[in-house]
Amino acid sequence: MVRTIAIASGKGGVGKTSIAVNTAVTLSNMGYKVALLDADFGMANAHIMLDQKVELSLQDLLENDVNIENIICETSSGVKLIPGGSGVIELLNLDSAKRWEIIRSVQPLESQLDYLIVDAPAGGSDASIEFASACGNVVVVLVGEPTSFMDAYSFIKALHLEKDYSRVSVVVNLSNSELEAAKSFESFKGIVTKFLDIELNYAGWLPNSKEIKNSIISRKPVALSKSPSHRLLNKNFTNITEMLINSKPLTVNGIEFFKV
Repeated sequence: MVRTIAIASGKGGVGKTSIAVNTAVTLSNMGYKVALLDADFGMANAHIMLDQKVELSLQDLLENDVNIENIICETSSGVKLIPGGSGVIELLNLDSAKRWEIIRSVQPLESQLDYLIVDAPAGGSDASIEFASACGNVVVVLVGEPTSFMDAYSFIKALHLEKDYSRVSVVVNLSNSELEAAKSFESFKGIVTKFLDIELNYAGWLPNSKEIKNSIISRKPVALSKSPSHRLLNKNFTNITEMLINSKPLTVNGIEFFKV
């Protein structure tokens, strides 16, 4: 059975795609067979972080009847990248039927994968909720500031009320320390569970690090680096990934990847 994990956020700019890419690479480093679906069509840039030239994308799947196998990019990290089309108007305005077509399209990959990581669109749009709820686990990326709390809460509320999703994991990004990250999570958890009957699990944290910023500029995921300066970051990504591996997937009502 393929494990499916959505990496989501209530707003852009919190490091969601970087975490999706590095989580996928970390899983691949552990020996798992992994694909990364870039569904963040407004800012589809996972291919840039993986330094991968893209010839075809999900736009070709939807508009030109190209098979999913033909748009997959085999990256040097071992991750199979399913690229989205960045800023393409047709992809930004997908209706439910088209979103379901994308979800169904990965079915032929089932025998080739252990994990599918979905980089969900930022925010609480219909597309964000639909792609996230089609996964067995959802990770929300949070930073320790009021606007991030508010937007992440709105996303989780929509996921819970519209899709009856009952458990979400949280990664705190851009934190000054492990203690600060834990405090941010507990504060956020207190807000969410006060109003929603939903389980929130702490999946880990990442520092506000120039190394991550430099890795994005250099187009080389931190998880691929052997540099001693990246040892702590790699440990953090490993801890996050192991938490997700050990998190029991939900069975949800509605359409799911590999169950359609």
